[in-house]
Amino acid sequence: MDLLSAVGGGTGIMVLAAISSYRKTRKARRPAQPADSNRSIDPAAYGMVPIGRVDTTRAAAGSEGEAVAAAALGGDWRTASAYLHSAGTNWDLRWHRLGYLAEAAAQDDSWVRAWQAEQPYDPGAALVHADGLISLAGNLRGSQNARHTSHEQFEAFHRVLAQARHACDRAVELAPADPTPYVAQLSVARGLGWSHEEFRALWTEIVTRDPYHFGAHTSALQYWCAKWQGSHELMHGFAQRAAASAPHGDLLATLPIFAFFEQKYRDGNEDIYALPTTAPAVDAALRAVANASPGHYRLPAIRHMLAYTLESSGRNAEAVVQFQLIGGFAGGAPWSYFGEPLKVFAATRARAVVGWEDAGRPAVAAL
Repeated sequence: MDLLSAVGGGTGIMVLAAISSYRKTRKARRPAQPADSNRSIDPAAYGMVPIGRVDTTRAAAGSEGEAVAAAALGGDWRTASAYLHSAGTNWDLRWHRLGYLAEAAAQDDSWVRAWQAEQPYDPGAALVHADGLISLAGNLRGSQNARHTSHEQFEAFHRVLAQARHACDRAVELAPADPTPYVAQLSVARGLGWSHEEFRALWTEIVTRDPYHFGAHTSALQYWCAKWQGSHELMHGFAQRAAASAPHGDLLATLPIFAFFEQKYRDGNEDIYALPTTAPAVDAALRAVANASPGHYRLPAIRHMLAYTLESSGRNAEAVVQFQLIGGFAGGAPWSYFGEPLKVFAATRARAVVGWEDAGRPAVAAL
C-alpha cells in the first residue's frame, strides 16, 4: 500500500474493533507496570547476565558513535564530519549516526560552531546544528508528562524547537536530496503540534526520498500515537501499512510491535497482545530480525521491544532467546518508559524464563 496516502483507514479500525470485542470477555492479563516475579531465577543458568551487571544506560555495548561523540566534545569535529559523511546515501544510517552527534551538540555546541566556521556550506554541520537544537529542546522540557512540566519548561521547549525548524530549513538548502533534515523535523512537528495536513506534507518529503527509512517511521509513529497528535486507530493504521509495504525481510516489518507497546502503555493493560491479529505481526517481526545482518545497527533496540512483546504474548521460549541475545543491557524502550526500568526488565525476563520452564522448555518453533 502507498505510504503517501493518508494515515488512518481500515487496518486501525479493525484492531480497535477486535480489542473492544475482546474486552467484553477478558480482563487484562497483568497491570500496566509488571510486578516482580514470585519465583527467582539464576540468570547465568540460562545464558543471561546477572541483574546487578545490567547496564540501563544503553541498549547494547558501546559503539563507534559514542566514541566519535566523545571526541567531538573534545573538539575533534573532523572525525564527526567523516563519520557522518561515510554513511553515504544510506539515509537511515546517516540518521542513526546523527543521533550520537546531536546529543553531544546539545551538551556543548562549541565544536559544531567551529565546524561551521571552517565549513559554512557543509550539510553535515548544518544537520548536527539543527538536530542538536532539537535534542536541547527535549532536555529543556524534560521527560515528565505535561502535568509535571512547568510553563517555563514548555516555553523554552517551544522556543528552541522554533529555532530548530529554521536550522532544518538551512540543512535542506545545502542538501536537497537528503531526507535527514526532514526526518529531524518530525520531532519539531510533534513538539509544536503541527496539524495532520502539515505533517502529511512533511512526510511526503521524506518518503519521496527514502520510502523505507526506519528511523523516520519510528519517529512518525510517535506523532500518530494517542499521547501526541493521533489515536490508537491512526497509529496502528500507519504501522500496519508501513510493515505491509516494506521489502521482504526489511526491519520496517517490526514497526507494529512498537505500536502494540504504545497502546499497552497508554491503556494500562495488555489486551492487545492476546488478539488473534497480533501473532502474525509478531511472526513478521521475528522473520525480519532473523533475516537481518547480526551486526545491524538497528537490531539491539528492536530486540528489546521484541523480547517484551514475546513475553507479553505468552511466547516465552522465543522471549528467552531474545533476552539471551540482549545480554547485559536494558537501555531505551520499552524499559525507559517505566519509573524503575531495571526492575521491569528483571521481572519481564524472569517471567519469560519461568513460563518457559513451566511449559517444559519447549523448543522455538520454526516460522
